[in-house]
Amino acid sequence: MLRHGFLSFGILSLLAVTSILVAVPTIHAYTVLTPPMQGMTLVNARRSESHLVIKATDKQEADRLNVGRVVNKEGDTRPVIPLGVWEREGAVYVHFLLDLKKGKNTFTINPGEQDLVVQYKPLRTLLKLDPDNPDAYLFHREDVVPESCSICHDEQLPKDSGLDVQLLSKNSDYSPICYSCHRRLTSENQWLHGPSAAVACMTCHRRGEGNRKITTLVGRVDDSCYKCHINKRKWVTNAYVHGPAGTGDCTVCHDPHGAEFPFMLWADSKIDICIACHTDKKNITAKAKGFIQHGIISGNGCSACHSPHASDYRFQLDGEINDICVSCHIGMKDIESGHPVGKHPLAGKKDPRRQNRELSCSSCHNPHGSNFEYLLIGSVLGGHVCSKCHH
Repeated sequence: MLRHGFLSFGILSLLAVTSILVAVPTIHAYTVLTPPMQGMTLVNARRSESHLVIKATDKQEADRLNVGRVVNKEGDTRPVIPLGVWEREGAVYVHFLLDLKKGKNTFTINPGEQDLVVQYKPLRTLLKLDPDNPDAYLFHREDVVPESCSICHDEQLPKDSGLDVQLLSKNSDYSPICYSCHRRLTSENQWLHGPSAAVACMTCHRRGEGNRKITTLVGRVDDSCYKCHINKRKWVTNAYVHGPAGTGDCTVCHDPHGAEFPFMLWADSKIDICIACHTDKKNITAKAKGFIQHGIISGNGCSACHSPHASDYRFQLDGEINDICVSCHIGMKDIESGHPVGKHPLAGKKDPRRQNRELSCSSCHNPHGSNFEYLLIGSVLGGHVCSKCHH
């Protein structure tokens, strides 16, 4: 009996100890500094990325940290590699750069299986940016640099910056405190905006509310741009102004910091940046069977004929339609009639097919591309081109 009772007591004790071990949660001392972990974080930004910064208590804890991006409904993750690890004042700071996709992005932080949920809303125009939206995450909302970050981020440029501090500091807008976080805006771009290259961030950004917060340009930014680009003010006096120039948001096409394309355009200037808005022209680039693209598009691109900012000619063309055409098709220069047959006029007559338009090359030819020979608007067989006017 005693032996059985002792055995029973031993088993019960073991079960009790086991229960205690299971019930006690694992304690993790690390702290997520940014972004906030509560609920869903809304990121409304031009660049599809966000920084995750975790403060670990020591090197061992930092080594155990891992972040994974949830890639499917089953919860499988793809590891996110740390951007860097830094030791300061007895703590270890681990930085991750999170690539974001439009919509909901979920990341899991271990140990602890903490979920970070980021809702990414791409920003195409500053006209739609609301910096006072309490639901949107803004790192500089409360301070220029939070106290927890100032241990590493200060007014000193990193030693590997390669910049002439003595020269740059002569500019009153010199902003070295921005560089340590935002250096990728300049170091990874081939074409740089002057203020970015000179680390003169305060040329466009300002510190508001007692010099504690960083302000971002919103709404019309052309006045800020024209302070330097003074020769561009004349655009507003032209008869036809491109939408972004007319609404005052230059950043629809130009990245205000830098880009891999000339003129700080965020996409190739030949056509890619244009069809991002002019989606009805996407078929021009599609290599569909039988479609003939106008050669100039694959050559110099849209700006060979159109001004990207403003013009006194319809469709922001650089001149009258026929003048633009004969600048390349020089064999047709000074010919006002006789093409394609007889005394057929080329100009100076009303276009019977298009109201309030004058007869021109584009009356019969599509200047972008066509499914028909010679970029015609219809087949020459059976008079399908002629019959559009001559019923």
